Amino acid sequence: MSATFCSLLLNCISKATKLIRNAQKTAPSIFYVPDIHLWWDNVGPALKLTFLTLTLPAFSPVLLLATSDVRHSDLPEEIQKLFNKEFGEVCNIELPGRAERAAFFEGLILNQVAKPPVKKTVHRTLEVLLVAPPAEPQKPQEEEVGMLEEEEEDTLRELRIFLRDVTHRLATDRRFREFAKPVDPQKIPDYATRIKEPMDLSTVLTQIDSRQYLTAGDYLKDIDLICNNALEYYPDQRSTSEDVLFSPSLKNLSNV
Repeated sequence: MSATFCSLLLNCISKATKLIRNAQKTAPSIFYVPDIHLWWDNVGPALKLTFLTLTLPAFSPVLLLATSDVRHSDLPEEIQKLFNKEFGEVCNIELPGRAERAAFFEGLILNQVAKPPVKKTVHRTLEVLLVAPPAEPQKPQEEEVGMLEEEEEDTLRELRIFLRDVTHRLATDRRFREFAKPVDPQKIPDYATRIKEPMDLSTVLTQIDSRQYLTAGDYLKDIDLICNNALEYYPDQRSTSEDVLFSPSLKNLSNV
């Protein structure tokens, strides 16, 4: 315990010495000791002696500033000698009374807050900024191009599988068996002269397998073409039988 106490004591003395020397090196500066009477009562004799021997001379550009709740005459004699009352180094500050507080805050709050803020009108010409040129598009790297191509191929593969399944279900439905294959010219000889762009479900399957459809919209165009060809060749059945025209069933693929 004695070794520990000596170590702490030496540490305090070393810090006090270092603080005063730093204040002298960085002059002009202020060495502030709050509640010096309490600090003096709690430090040991060795630190007191160190503090007194390191007292700054009068010509040094370092201000020793201390506060105390007790009067100068009630301080220890060593502390009194540090601050000469005859030279004006001791200042007694009395607590303000009610009237003094009211006068202080009246000027600070009532008068200042009650006044409207002064609007400062600053006229300045804004600088005209040039429009920055559009940034050049960045070229994707080879790895990014490869990844995009793989993602596109996967998407198109899923689309072909879906369209092939839908078309197969349409072709095997007995309601649409007349549209599963191209029109036989021997049975309907004038069909080729009246319909300029024939289309059927088997041709649609061929288009799917040959990767002709890049979107579902391209696929629906051929489905619409089948419907429009039927309406054009059989105009008299436009409003009599939806089963013959089959347009709603082909167009609403989600219900097939």
